[in-house]
Amino acid sequence: MHCVLSQGEAANWYFGVNAGLNFSSGAPVLDLNGQLATNEGCGSISDANGDLLFYTDGISVWDKNHNQMANGFGLLGDPSSTQSGIIIPLPGSEIIYYIFTVDSSAGDHGFRYSVVDMSLNNGNGDITVKNEELLYPSTEKITAIKHANGIDYWVITHGWSSNEFLAYQISPQGINITPVISAVGTVHGTDNPNAFDQKIANTIGYLKVSPDGNRIASAKFGAESNVEIFSFNDNTGVVSNPISLNDQFYSSSSASGAYGLEFSPNGDLLYVSDKNFDFQTNEASSRLFQFDIRFNNANDIINSKTLLYEGGDELGGLQLALDGKIYVCNSGKTALDAINNPDTLGLGCDYEIGAVDLGGRLVTLGLPPFIQSLFNATFTINNSCLANETTFELVSAVDNASVLWDFGDGTTSSLQSPLHTYTSPGIYTVNVSASVAGQSLELTDEVIIYDIPIANTATDYYQCESHDGSGLTTFNLDTKIDEVMGTQDASVFSVLFFDSEENAISGQNPLDLNYDILDFQTVYARIQNNFNPSCYDITSFNLQVLDRPDIIEEETFYICEDESIVLTADAGFDAYSWSIGNLSSSIEISTAGTYTVEIFKNHNTTPSIACSTTKVFNVIQSGLPIIADVQVEEWQRQNSITVFTEGFGDYEYSLDNFIYQDSNEFSNLGFGDYTFFVRDKNGCGFVTQAVSILGYPKYFTPNSDSDNPFWTIKLPPDENDFEISIFDRYGKQLATLNASRSVWDGTYNGNLMPTSDYWFVLKRPSKNEIRTGHFTLKR
Repeated sequence: MHCVLSQGEAANWYFGVNAGLNFSSGAPVLDLNGQLATNEGCGSISDANGDLLFYTDGISVWDKNHNQMANGFGLLGDPSSTQSGIIIPLPGSEIIYYIFTVDSSAGDHGFRYSVVDMSLNNGNGDITVKNEELLYPSTEKITAIKHANGIDYWVITHGWSSNEFLAYQISPQGINITPVISAVGTVHGTDNPNAFDQKIANTIGYLKVSPDGNRIASAKFGAESNVEIFSFNDNTGVVSNPISLNDQFYSSSSASGAYGLEFSPNGDLLYVSDKNFDFQTNEASSRLFQFDIRFNNANDIINSKTLLYEGGDELGGLQLALDGKIYVCNSGKTALDAINNPDTLGLGCDYEIGAVDLGGRLVTLGLPPFIQSLFNATFTINNSCLANETTFELVSAVDNASVLWDFGDGTTSSLQSPLHTYTSPGIYTVNVSASVAGQSLELTDEVIIYDIPIANTATDYYQCESHDGSGLTTFNLDTKIDEVMGTQDASVFSVLFFDSEENAISGQNPLDLNYDILDFQTVYARIQNNFNPSCYDITSFNLQVLDRPDIIEEETFYICEDESIVLTADAGFDAYSWSIGNLSSSIEISTAGTYTVEIFKNHNTTPSIACSTTKVFNVIQSGLPIIADVQVEEWQRQNSITVFTEGFGDYEYSLDNFIYQDSNEFSNLGFGDYTFFVRDKNGCGFVTQAVSILGYPKYFTPNSDSDNPFWTIKLPPDENDFEISIFDRYGKQLATLNASRSVWDGTYNGNLMPTSDYWFVLKRPSKNEIRTGHFTLKR
């Protein structure tokens, strides 16, 4: 018997709201013909060549022409069931297919199957058996894998209110309706049959087998959410060795928890989508995780967790495709997300949002499940980097076979798991001929060998310390990319930077190109192949912060009119550059203004680097005051002198040239002569001026007694040239006072003057001033 392994059965996908993709050529191609609209579950099947046969939402069935298949209605799945339907061929037949369906929320319809005969209806198919019950009730979980015999299939589901996995074997004779039951892991269900929310939650979540058939994983959605990983025996159908990942997922309500999951093609990694809905805010959030399941205990698997996404998008189902990528539902969007390198540990797996545009068609929560062994590589390949040994290994179904490998470069091997070193990058068609158990098998696949880049040595990077006061200095690592890259093709290779060699090797936690440090840091540069990041090389260089001159960065000086001053920068540094062009440490200036000097400190680096700090001199014009006016409040009980000045300076005032004040007013002064002083605070000199405060009585009472019998003006005793003229209110001059007659007795030509107001004029020739005023005579 001669058989050829093919994977075309998983070529066509129909999902969401009329969304469709075709993987026949490898990369997904948009298909806008899809007719189904489903919130979650769906299924599709193609022939070995990748030609569409039919697809379903678990209720209706559409044929290859996108018409409803004859009798293709009334199936008892549910478009709101996580994995509403999966399609499995009858082994050895090209015309008989089984549609397995599961109801939603542990509903009455349970787990059932229907039969499609593709020989009917002109090759478009007809449903000949409908809704045969296998299990009631059941969860919303269903998956399938090739039997270890290479012929049969296992279809696996999980019971409701139990911890039982049920594996149904499909052989050329049909379905064995007696399943292999494995009671292992946690119970999916609730003891309270009326707890509808919890009933809904505990039925939800994906079930997947690894492509090699060795592992099975279950996502349990709801308030007790977890993910469980088990061993699966693809020969016996037994599920065993539970590993439970608890407390890693949203679990606040029945609307939260782990939902979608998928194995990497090599079976080493598990991806899980986790979502939550907040009923108070009506907002959804979700996360996407990667776990390394090569560990065989929960703690190590949990510690290997890598968070790939966290945000407000609602992530749903995950499904491996023929192109080796895992596609991720991003509900409500018009594009599928993708994990581009799902066999790569850590962030190098490259989760890409909006990777495949769907031509305006909507994604919901589900993608079509397939027989997982369709995604098992024809043979596994480890290390596809040039000049390294590439390991080839056959799939488990042909272990112990007699084999002949053709590596596509003219060399062969008959080893079961050979090592081969390619001498140049490129795409090689690898063929293996195997003979086992009386059967022959031809396996062919393309292997891409990627060039390993060379990390060129980068020089150490020096940067003068920042001026922003944060204590951190920013290094632009983008400037080092060309040094590491050299002449290598930037479209093929890229450079990332890391703060440790460990991170550089793993490719995790790359640094921002604008990287802040305090003083010193060794940076590791990883140059990697863009098409296979595991092909990389590493170099390192140092970042060093250099200190700037520590100086007083701003000072203020004053310059007097018609004078000059010397501005001197801080001493002890290597070079100076003034804003006026001078290169010495000091300059002489005679004009006010702002002057700057850049002060340099040299560092013993290669190449030599000088760091600088700029000092600012604010030079302000100052000068002698100009007395613009003097106001004297006199002949009062409280007399004052106010001095008004003009000029560029900052002035202060004194009456004794000893005690100075900022106020230009002197108050509470007695009668007499004063000399005031006004000086520039900045040392540009002072001016002085004399001023007198005169006093006279506001009234007098010449009544032949000793109480205020005379009126006079109090003047300095040495002032002899004054003249005082006294007038009545009509302007008649009544008396003249001078040094020889200094008082008035209230008479005119011997006659007593009546009670009234009288006016005076004071002339002071020596002071060059004339004063006027009035007073009252009382009888």
